[in-house]
Amino acid sequence: MSRRTTISSDIPMFSEGLLHSITSSYTKNLKMGISSINSIHRAISMSRVYGGLGLLYYDRLESDLDKILQVDINTTRTETRGTVKERSIKLALEMSARGIKEKDIIVICSQNNVDETIVILASLFLGAIVAPLDPEASYKEKELLIKKLRPKMCFVDSRTLTYVQRILHNNKLRGTAINFSVESSGISEFSKLLNHKEDEKFRPVNIADPKRTVAFILPTQGTTDFPKLVCVSHDNIRLQCLIFIEIFPDLINVLSFFPLSWYFHLVIICVCLEFVVTLIIPRPFNERNGCKIIQDFNVECIIIGTDYAIRLFHGSAAKDFNLNCLKSVLIGLNSTLKHDMFSLKQSMPKVMFVSSYFLVETGCIAATKTIDYNSIIAERPMTVGSVTLNCKVKIIDVKTKEICPPRKYGEIYYTGDGLMLGYFKDPEKTLQSREKGYFRTGDIGMFDELGWLYVLGRFEDMIEFDEWSLSPMDIEEVILRHPAVKDAVVVGNAKEVVALVKKYPDAKFEESDLTRHIGESLPSKYWPSRIILQDHFPRTTVGSVRRKKIREDLLQVTVRYSSSMSVVSELATITKK
Repeated sequence: MSRRTTISSDIPMFSEGLLHSITSSYTKNLKMGISSINSIHRAISMSRVYGGLGLLYYDRLESDLDKILQVDINTTRTETRGTVKERSIKLALEMSARGIKEKDIIVICSQNNVDETIVILASLFLGAIVAPLDPEASYKEKELLIKKLRPKMCFVDSRTLTYVQRILHNNKLRGTAINFSVESSGISEFSKLLNHKEDEKFRPVNIADPKRTVAFILPTQGTTDFPKLVCVSHDNIRLQCLIFIEIFPDLINVLSFFPLSWYFHLVIICVCLEFVVTLIIPRPFNERNGCKIIQDFNVECIIIGTDYAIRLFHGSAAKDFNLNCLKSVLIGLNSTLKHDMFSLKQSMPKVMFVSSYFLVETGCIAATKTIDYNSIIAERPMTVGSVTLNCKVKIIDVKTKEICPPRKYGEIYYTGDGLMLGYFKDPEKTLQSREKGYFRTGDIGMFDELGWLYVLGRFEDMIEFDEWSLSPMDIEEVILRHPAVKDAVVVGNAKEVVALVKKYPDAKFEESDLTRHIGESLPSKYWPSRIILQDHFPRTTVGSVRRKKIREDLLQVTVRYSSSMSVVSELATITKK
């Protein structure tokens, strides 16, 4: 397959000379004593009228019709760009015949499959809004989100069908459920929606204002609270696709282990529609399947969470397969521990482990581009990258509200073309999230002298004491260096710091050894007051630890706090208030 992922000529891009002048100008400002970082990095014009994503993809799919667009490992189905377009038009005609129109909401709640792409494209053709939901979310989460969305159609699979049917019925919603799998009693089968006769006069709707028109409603991951619904415009998604191609300029194929409800996975599908890139849709994750797919399909780029990456590349399966084709991995979600990044690089020294920082509300704020990897990342292994296209970022001191100088941590504020239109049906939360035109991310970070961004973690995860605070990541890094420890999570409040530790199954683990290890590496104020052995940690479906749940479970207790380090090995001994 030829490398066709160059950005279209109708999108103006800056030359390397101008890029150098931007960096030089920034450095000059620092020397003049301007400590704020409030820069636009490689701005591009998004003003060209293109009629929205539906029209854009309709036209782009006319070229390279015989090129492979997607491969589903589960079903062994392979689809070209031509067949994707043809099936999407048929589905759009059927959906239109069923009364679907502009601004109607279409829910997708299923395991990843090739037909999801068809639903996305058909909905965009009609100007409808796509709302992907996590198939692994709890029934309560699904119900509250679907009640709020009130979708006209819900595309599901055999695993989510019963739940969605019950939600629609119990809440007297008129939405229609469509099963991607085999037909069920009273439920339409997806394949039967594609029997509509072709219409040579068909054209997607024209979106007059792509910058202010909702294309997708995406759930947040719910690591700190109940998932919120984020409205994302056509322009927003197009910008994220350009950012992705800028990170991976020679992209041929991509393998993602995330669900459709995860922001970057949706962006990847849109990248494959706009550019000639092949999407590999895997089976549910396990180490051997993952390695086999990489080998068999010569996968060059994968998108994966840190926890899955460690399992994939540290296990015995990595030694049983030839992974030499793999060039780059977009790792983690927002930040990855230094211990994990170092370990991954040791396991796969020829692979570029690329970091990024994004939120559903903002899109990709910063990223490490593959062209920067050897020259920059070797010196700055923990940076999440430089600020991306059409993006302004500043670091604000949480106490003084002043702009922070380089290498001083504060809250990350964002504004730019990646900013959400707002939270769905929640203008109050939308207003609360912004301050003087900037979105408050709730994350703690800093810039270095050259404008590279570092993310320490969520502000609410910081452990606050009377006169100082600490980041859980600082303690976790030390704990993970103990040879018997496989994973660790630290939470705390002003009274105590609790370390949850997961050991390797066959490792000999002495709690006294770990306490000595921590004591040798950290000052006493960083020592956990309790260490708890844990088999697993509550996580979202994309691998993020649900720290809020851990805090709620562990910290609402009667605390007998001591300045000395104590070890508690059984959760059952905790006495709730």
